[in-house]
Amino acid sequence: MTNETTIPGTVNEYIAGFPAPVRKRLEQLRKTIKACAPAATEGIGYGMPGFKYLGRPLVYFAAYENHIGFYATPTGHEKFKEALSRYKTGKGSVQFPHSEVFPLELVKKIVLFRVKENEALMAAKKKPAAVNIKKGATLTNKDEEAVKAWMGKLEPAWKKEVDGLRGIIKKASPLLKERIKWNAPSYYYKEDILTFGPRRKDKLLLVVHHPFVEKIKSPILEGNFKERRLIWFQNKAEAVKQQKELTRIIREIIKHIDQ
Repeated sequence: MTNETTIPGTVNEYIAGFPAPVRKRLEQLRKTIKACAPAATEGIGYGMPGFKYLGRPLVYFAAYENHIGFYATPTGHEKFKEALSRYKTGKGSVQFPHSEVFPLELVKKIVLFRVKENEALMAAKKKPAAVNIKKGATLTNKDEEAVKAWMGKLEPAWKKEVDGLRGIIKKASPLLKERIKWNAPSYYYKEDILTFGPRRKDKLLLVVHHPFVEKIKSPILEGNFKERRLIWFQNKAEAVKQQKELTRIIREIIKHIDQ
């Protein structure tokens, strides 16, 4: 087992300090967390492997002689209290014995719950303060109105294709905001990230113009331009097939912005 008086500098170092059967279980847990929270940041916290998402703790884990401890903060354990009842638990911890099959499906549910919690907390933090509205008055979101007006100029068939891709982009992260910039729908979070490009032979074009895109490797990113890359889709259906990859790219940029 790892020397308890020495704190490892990386998760790889931490896992390497355990016997092969325990290492295998730790890697399974690590892989599961990464799959559920690909934009989370991995590191050592409190002397054990942990993940942060949107600048907030997500989950931690640690290996012991007879079990692996999993720490999803009190809320994660409260939410799945019934499912975790067969294990030894604390206020914000649960012990998964080495002698039993690792409940990875349950871990997935807990991590995804924590991801949504962190996203909700971040969204609430960004929410503008309430304002007093006089009776009979109405509020107009200028950005929403501008996007609506832009979409209204499109022919119905093309509008459907563009709207489908807009939906995929907005689902990538609740932190994204939409507006019209460079005469097209554009998306940003603290900084500009990507914008619809001009229509070319009935193809959907996205211009990813955040400088960090140069660091991202992806089969759907094209070009070798300074601080920008292009993404082409034949139609909405092709965009749906590549939704996971497009989402990963957007989240990687948001993660970089928050670092």
